[in-house]
Amino acid sequence: MSDEQLGVTVTGVGSVQVPTTEAAVRLRIDGRQPHPGAALREAGSVVSTALGVLRDVGVPEHDIRTEAVSVSPNKVWRDDVEQIEGYDATQSLRVRVAEFDLLDRLLGELVDGCGAALQIEDVSLSAEPTDEALAEARANAVQHAHAKATDYARLTGRTLGRAESVVEQVGAFRPPAPRGRPMLAAAAPMPVAPGEETSTVTVQIRWSLE
Repeated sequence: MSDEQLGVTVTGVGSVQVPTTEAAVRLRIDGRQPHPGAALREAGSVVSTALGVLRDVGVPEHDIRTEAVSVSPNKVWRDDVEQIEGYDATQSLRVRVAEFDLLDRLLGELVDGCGAALQIEDVSLSAEPTDEALAEARANAVQHAHAKATDYARLTGRTLGRAESVVEQVGAFRPPAPRGRPMLAAAAPMPVAPGEETSTVTVQIRWSLE
């Protein structure tokens, strides 16, 4: 192998802390009635109330999406015989809350307006790194990679040459969402602390060795 072909490829990682800027809320609305049509109408009435709350709070329509609608019989066993005792209608909604300051108010007004028919199944927080934050993470990643490459050059009795190629990946670390029972809308709402999210830049750089 000639000197021109000698090189080392290393991976560097740089991270920055980015404040949370938005949230995604998953809602579930249930209706139970003796007949399927009545169950749908009951759930639909609560959905209409929830959509009105979201509109009044200031969530735009394009940030609200129906994820699923279902109607199913509520089956029970009685005297070794399976019987139908009414029907359950369910609609699941996903709401993007781009203005984080609206989140506490939104949850509270959903609780007040929809009652026990509404469950808040999940609230997940996220952040969008700025160009300045990504630039800082990128610089940290390159420094990390350079330090590693310099070590390899020294350990092999070589001198680190120029960088020949760079591949970048950008991502965010999100802690796993807590698992547990959904928050019933009949319970008192609680404030949501925004905190920060870790955004990372990973670079793979190949340097020549002289």
